[in-house]
Amino acid sequence: MNPAARAFAIFRALHPFPSFLVAALTLLLIPFADRHAAASLYAELGLGMLCFQFSIGLTNDIVDVVDDAQAKPRKPLPSGALSRRIAVYVVVGLAVAGLLITVPLPFGAWLIGAAGLSCGLAYDLRLKRTPLSWLPFSLALPLIPAWVWVAARVWDGFLWWAFPLGMLLGFALHLANQAPDTGADAALGVDSAVQRLGALRSARLATASFGLAASLGVIAVWSRSQPVALTVAAAAAAAVAFTPWATRLFGRDGHGGLLAVASAAIAVAFLSAV
Repeated sequence: MNPAARAFAIFRALHPFPSFLVAALTLLLIPFADRHAAASLYAELGLGMLCFQFSIGLTNDIVDVVDDAQAKPRKPLPSGALSRRIAVYVVVGLAVAGLLITVPLPFGAWLIGAAGLSCGLAYDLRLKRTPLSWLPFSLALPLIPAWVWVAARVWDGFLWWAFPLGMLLGFALHLANQAPDTGADAALGVDSAVQRLGALRSARLATASFGLAASLGVIAVWSRSQPVALTVAAAAAAAVAFTPWATRLFGRDGHGGLLAVASAAIAVAFLSAV
């Protein structure tokens, strides 16, 4: 394979869309923390997160290569466009690069970044097929705002609310995103929380967890900005009320997409009150 084709195969295996999305979200949070943040902070957090996400995404493909050979044979690893040995080298290189890029950050921020990377790798390597499949995402989601605020050296005690709020939203999004694949994953031997609960109960629990997170967000924000708290309440109520029609209008992933958009809106409103 020529170098250009190999590079493109590696890029495809890095899960570029979700990786760039999470990196962009990280960058968008920086002005909330510090309107006058230096360009170096944007570079360190953006590139660091991108390396972490790339490493996690490629690790997932390495672990799933046998299943993908049957279900998704055109992916770079099962098709042979990318060898497992090179993929492992790339995973390690990206993880190390992310850790090195973020070394100039305060040590607490560096540790938070390393913890986020560990959550993603733990999901790929061990927890993905277990009843604890939801745990890494629930732990990692609230680490993103914590990472940004600690990196900017402007920690606010109000952000402690982000941990229970983020964990509930992470749990809800995991269940909602995985519920449509319940049958297919069970056929591959996956025994995650969604397989234990079933698609219907997973979807219902996802909505309930989202509603609880939104309620907690309203309580947290009320003392700082009542208009923002009411906005959170209205957006959450609309999302919950709309969930029965989400899959009918937007397809099999409509429920997860609806909760993801609503969660992003709640997160922005919450962080605007910091």
